[in-house]
Amino acid sequence: MSGTSGRAVLPQPPTKTIVVYRNGDAFFPGRKFVINQRQMSTFDSFLSSVTRGVEAPFGAVRNVYTPREGHKIHDLVNLQHGERYVAAGGERFKKLEPLTIPSSFFSCVFVFCSVFTNGDVLVPPARILIPKYTLTNWESVLAMVTERVHLRTGAVYRLCTLDGTTLLGPEELENNQYYVAVGAEKFRFSPYFQWVPSRGIIRDNSHHVTERAWPFDQVTASLID
Repeated sequence: MSGTSGRAVLPQPPTKTIVVYRNGDAFFPGRKFVINQRQMSTFDSFLSSVTRGVEAPFGAVRNVYTPREGHKIHDLVNLQHGERYVAAGGERFKKLEPLTIPSSFFSCVFVFCSVFTNGDVLVPPARILIPKYTLTNWESVLAMVTERVHLRTGAVYRLCTLDGTTLLGPEELENNQYYVAVGAEKFRFSPYFQWVPSRGIIRDNSHHVTERAWPFDQVTASLID
């Protein structure tokens, strides 16, 4: 009998999606973070990702609080899926009055994104408006992308970020982002960024945020019509 045959395989903690705001900054729109055991296994790694993501003027994020009562979060298990939090440095928690944080990032009526064909940089990305009712089911999202992005291999099985990170569900989609549609084949690394304008927000696997252009206002109206 092997030494590992009697070991129980522990289930992975569920993926959580949260929104984090800057301490005392009523004008910061919040940044969404997806937390899963594979990419973010410790609270310190979470703080490092938040530091890169919110790019706060106070520097490194050392504390995370609940937005209303200011309760300090000490561990990843205390973070609740779909909730909002406030990132702070060494300073005390500053409650926003009146509270300007929206009720939930799930309240959006659609997600607008651009999707590349896997490995094909000769064709511009398809601009897709995904309505709220479609966002409730990941298979419906993939079916909608399949209709807009024509892969040589057939149906779209996965959506990935431009650096190849696979999205785990609709809660990981973000407005104004670029993705790659992948079928049964492997993700193909290509210079997708050549199609990305100079302003807007592009996220990579390290949760670093880069400002790049995004002609969202110019195309959204026509897609909604």
